[in-house]
Amino acid sequence: MFWLVLLIAIVALIVYKMSQKEKEKRAFFESKGIKVNNPKFFLITMFKLLTGQIGIVEMIQQIYYEVQGDPKVVGFWDGNTPIIMLKDPEVVKHFAVKEFEHFQDRRDFISEEMDPLFGNSLFVLREQKWKDMRSTLSPAFTGSKMRLMCDLIVEIGQQMVEYLQRESKEKGLQTYEMKELLSRVSHDVIATCAFGIKVDSLTHKENEVYLAGKILSDFSGVGKMMKFMFYRFFPKLMIAFGIKISPPKESDFFRTLVTDSMKYREINNVHRPDMIHLLMEAQKGKLSHGESEKDSAGFATVDESSVGWNKSGRKWTETEIVAQCFLFLLAGFESVSSSLSFATYEIGINPEIQKKLYDEIKSVSDALKGERINYDTLQKMKYLDMVVSETLRKYPPAAIIDRECNKDITLNLYNNLNFDFKKKYAVWIPIYSFHWDAKHFPNPEKFDPERFSEENKQMINPSMYIPFGIGPRNCVGSRFALMELKSVLYYLVLNFKLEPTEKTQIPLKFAKSFGTLQSERGIYLQLRPRNSI
Repeated sequence: MFWLVLLIAIVALIVYKMSQKEKEKRAFFESKGIKVNNPKFFLITMFKLLTGQIGIVEMIQQIYYEVQGDPKVVGFWDGNTPIIMLKDPEVVKHFAVKEFEHFQDRRDFISEEMDPLFGNSLFVLREQKWKDMRSTLSPAFTGSKMRLMCDLIVEIGQQMVEYLQRESKEKGLQTYEMKELLSRVSHDVIATCAFGIKVDSLTHKENEVYLAGKILSDFSGVGKMMKFMFYRFFPKLMIAFGIKISPPKESDFFRTLVTDSMKYREINNVHRPDMIHLLMEAQKGKLSHGESEKDSAGFATVDESSVGWNKSGRKWTETEIVAQCFLFLLAGFESVSSSLSFATYEIGINPEIQKKLYDEIKSVSDALKGERINYDTLQKMKYLDMVVSETLRKYPPAAIIDRECNKDITLNLYNNLNFDFKKKYAVWIPIYSFHWDAKHFPNPEKFDPERFSEENKQMINPSMYIPFGIGPRNCVGSRFALMELKSVLYYLVLNFKLEPTEKTQIPLKFAKSFGTLQSERGIYLQLRPRNSI
């Protein structure tokens, strides 16, 4: 009886302490005039995320909509760190652009000690090192460089078509899980554009390059998620034991792949219009911004900011250069392949959209008279751009972006509402919530490319449509991503009719994932060769 009473007393004490802490957290924001969502015990939220009881989208939407009155900002807590979610377009622009100097960095996610490759990539670099790397890389992603690289992507698109046509001829009409199919296509694009090697992962499904890339780019497994948890709460212990996020075997494989290619090219004076060549040129300071840096690859293109354009003079190490190739690998496996699979889903279940898109693609193909599609022709295809833009609205590659304050400073949030930011406080920009907010995009669950027609796109607030981020720390590879999306869709829709089957989940539901948007049950489509219709 004594032990039962003791246990009840301990539980009651814990509940009391938690409730008192929640009151303190609420009072912290309310005393400053900021509305706050109901504070949740951080470990419980993290446990639910890691165990798949809730997904990142559900968590974001809850914070975005929970507070009544539609405030311009909402306060909430990530453990013991106060976060302010930005909900108003002018407030977003103010923090992401005007106050960028104070909110340049993402919050600590993966350090160099945790993962030498990801930890040195542009995505997670901080402070001056980020500025220097951005300055080094940005000239590699101008329109002129993309024109040179487009042919490499087109080759992969044609390789995909040949494989699918061969499969149909030998096995009959085929149904594919599109994320799996297109992750292989995207991987082959990265292999040729970033690593300078030609791989056919559709035909040779167990090739070493694909398998290693798949392991490195998978951040959804329980093992990696547990490592993230332990690194968050016990970083010194994890570093002391030398535990890395990514498996060393696959990391070493890609390091060798890149460094051997760089050495071979240097010795043999080999020039190839791919990312390794551009990185080698950038490392030597030979890349510069030309007149084409403002070229648009579509409505979703983000322009390069003047921040960090000055040559840094920094000598990059081999690891730091390899890390940027590693980042392209991750983007290809996850972001681009997911966007492609969501695009094919919407094209497949919306026959009127598919017909209109096919008509435009067929018209362009006929005009080319057997010639390959090229970068400039892709940019002239208005309806293709509308379809891609709407895909990135409904299924943004990142659900949120965060920015961490780098110094103690008092700033005006809006309407003379001042807030004392301390170093390490952060703001959240909820991209998914913006893109699905009926105030900005009426009937947001509907896939409607006409939102981005010439007549309608002028009414879209640029601070509310941000699939590639906003401000100087936007996605440096937006042109590359759009070029890949359009090239693959061009060849897929030109040669195949995309059809739903009994396995196609309609309407599509999101998996309760911790990171990027994923379909709950996969995306299954039947690909019917058009020459057999």
